[in-house]
Amino acid sequence: MENNTYSSPFDPMQIERKTKSRLLKTGLLSILVFIAVLLLILLVVFPLTTYLPEKTGGGESARSINWNLLEGIASLVTVSLVIGGLAFAFFEYVQTAIQQSRENAETSFNIYKEVYYKLMTPEAMNARRWIILNFPEKNDQEDDQVWLKRVSAALNKRPRGWKEERPPGKKYLKEMLNTLDFLGFVAKHYWNMENELVRWMSPPIAKVWERIQPYVEHEARLRSEPDFYISAREFGQHCVEWREKRYPKSIVIDDAT
Repeated sequence: MENNTYSSPFDPMQIERKTKSRLLKTGLLSILVFIAVLLLILLVVFPLTTYLPEKTGGGESARSINWNLLEGIASLVTVSLVIGGLAFAFFEYVQTAIQQSRENAETSFNIYKEVYYKLMTPEAMNARRWIILNFPEKNDQEDDQVWLKRVSAALNKRPRGWKEERPPGKKYLKEMLNTLDFLGFVAKHYWNMENELVRWMSPPIAKVWERIQPYVEHEARLRSEPDFYISAREFGQHCVEWREKRYPKSIVIDDAT
């Protein structure tokens, strides 16, 4: 199976920081331009008005010059700078939002491919199939110890001709937990769990997790490791609860695809 990796690591926090940084730089640049022009007007232009003549022309045709209009012109320039700065900041924001949308779409596609390859490898499919067909389901009336003995027997059973060191049940359970742990970590830290990812993956994951959840929780207690496959446990339980709210419980049928 081809090993697909991301062209660059996907970090939502990094993208958010990059967006905020761009907007902050744009806003600061706009403010600095506005302050610079305002200071230029106040410190350079306005003092020069004292040298302006009060009248134009001479004799009877002399006219007084109303330099108070400069105040209105300065206000107009100030307003223009503010509007221009806001327009520049908005344009930069739109460009940043478009770029971020493209990055998110590309990264989402890459993560979908990675998730697909994780779920559809022969090892992952064999692990799910074995668990669904062989892992004992626990009902509320069954004693915990009796059920654990059935689970232990299933996990340690070696089919005729099996030559690997670990029995198939333990191998497949480990394979499934590693896959779920990866998917759970991605779903929690890189993707909102309430989206199309859960809708797409929840059917096979919920079927598997309903069977192995009591045993995995039991093993976590035995190990005194509350974080034992914590991402797998959180995501598996989330998929089960997500489907319970939306669909009836699925049924395993013989000779299914």
